[in-house]
Amino acid sequence: MTGTVLKQASSIDSDNFKRARLISDKAFELIILPTEQCNLRCIYCYEDFSIGRMKPEIISGIKALLEKRCPNLSYLNLSWFGGEPLVAKDIVLNISEYAMSLADKYSHLNYSGSMTTNAYLLDLNTASALANVGVKHYQISLDGPREIHDKSRIRADGKSTFDKIWNNLLAIRDSLLPVNILLRIHFTPDTVNYLDPLLEDIKREFLPDSRFSVFFKGIEHLGGPNDASIKVFSEADKNAAIKILEAKLFGNNLKSPQNAAVPDNPVCYAARPNSLVIRANGKVGKCTVALTDERNHIGTLQPDGKLKLIPGRFAPWIRGIETLDPDTLACPLVSLPTSDEIAINLQRKALAV
Repeated sequence: MTGTVLKQASSIDSDNFKRARLISDKAFELIILPTEQCNLRCIYCYEDFSIGRMKPEIISGIKALLEKRCPNLSYLNLSWFGGEPLVAKDIVLNISEYAMSLADKYSHLNYSGSMTTNAYLLDLNTASALANVGVKHYQISLDGPREIHDKSRIRADGKSTFDKIWNNLLAIRDSLLPVNILLRIHFTPDTVNYLDPLLEDIKREFLPDSRFSVFFKGIEHLGGPNDASIKVFSEADKNAAIKILEAKLFGNNLKSPQNAAVPDNPVCYAARPNSLVIRANGKVGKCTVALTDERNHIGTLQPDGKLKLIPGRFAPWIRGIETLDPDTLACPLVSLPTSDEIAINLQRKALAV
């Protein structure tokens, strides 16, 4: 009996520790979309490019929000997304420089910057300027060798993109910039058997450099206009394909720190209460995929830095913090209550009061 009680107590303590780590008010992440326009038109993209550059009042609001929060933070991460964030490079540099000034002002604050970019505009001068304002972590997608990549990651004017992206990566590799680049290799049932030349090139050009790491991602149907024409793997077949690709790239060294395979029990940023998405129009959300889902519009950023939240919209995204259910933590969008269910829950709470 005593052993059972101790085991239960240990489990409770472990859950409490995990929950506390997830909700720490000392850490804050803003995922910022400085523009929702893009210079590429990837065939599987789910975005509609209906929103343009971030207006000055939204930029001011982000800075005011940071000024309010940073005195009490230990960790701040600004994660740049889009559209393509480098289409609005000036906004990225502006806000990042301000965050750097706050890190200088508050010695206890650890600031970092990251970016999801197609890397077409990430030349060496741009990467250097970004590194100078703390943006040093990148996720960059490739869809295969040139002949495969250029069929799916296409410029908005229809032209190819692989060579310029690859040359930008080589230039960064040949520099001494203190950056980390995560190469995200996409595949589908139609392309998975044609990735070998790219894997050999990555093995030769980038794996000798510890700043580069790799993970494999099967393309999914995320609501884009071309979903019906794109073949996707089942979950089981996708996982089997990833194991084969990892073995081809890393051989017997699957535990290499450069193998950035997704962990078995991931926690999505959208499940964390200390992570917010700031869209180019000032809307506040939780998820960078469900951009057209009304449930993902949880509020609006005001020019003075205040967050005007919509009642009932925030809590459903972080419900996994209460239950520690691994599926909900991995993707709170799955089984997210509908708008009607959220409204009913709000009415019940009001009646209870």
